[in-house]
Amino acid sequence: MSKKYLYLLGIITIMLIFAPGCLRLLELRQKNKALLAHIEELKTENQYLDRRAHLLESDPFYIEKAARDKIGMGREGELRYRFVYESQEQSDDTNGTDD
Repeated sequence: MSKKYLYLLGIITIMLIFAPGCLRLLELRQKNKALLAHIEELKTENQYLDRRAHLLESDPFYIEKAARDKIGMGREGELRYRFVYESQEQSDDTNGTDD
């Protein structure tokens, strides 16, 4: 065999040995990038929740608003609207009395 073929055979052997590892490395880098993005989303959500928890502990106006929103009540003189979606209307029609 000539040196040219031995050189080519060496390159192919090296590629066969290291190619799976390189592909795995690329997969892991992509996964790492996705996980870092997810971590940033969670940090943002955590900051929001920390701020909300602080307001619920210390701000009486925020506490009142959160409570009124949760139970659907309004202050005297306030108008509150309830939106009914199609799926709710259909279930209300089937649960009503027959005319």
